Amino acid sequence: MGVTLEGQRKESIWVLMRKQRARRALVKKIMIRPKKSLEAHRRPCRAIHRRVKTLKELVPNTNSSEGLDGLFRQTADYIFALEMKVRVMQTMVQVLTETDCV
Repeated sequence: MGVTLEGQRKESIWVLMRKQRARRALVKKIMIRPKKSLEAHRRPCRAIHRRVKTLKELVPNTNSSEGLDGLFRQTADYIFALEMKVRVMQTMVQVLTETDCV
């Protein structure tokens, strides 16, 4: 920085340009603030609806009138029934293989 004849500080042209560029960037950032679109807001909602629809397709005999609570309850019951079928089949295999060996 230099001093003029009147005693005032004179800033370098480069310092002034840097400050001006920073001000412009700040104004641009304020003026052109990215706005959240409705599409971005609805994406999670669409994803949830898609997953619920897929769950309804996977679980047999689902009643859409019961809502999500009913759907989750039916899903839990279906998973429990599948686990029981697997246990029964494992027991059958175990029993049948033991009788073949004797």
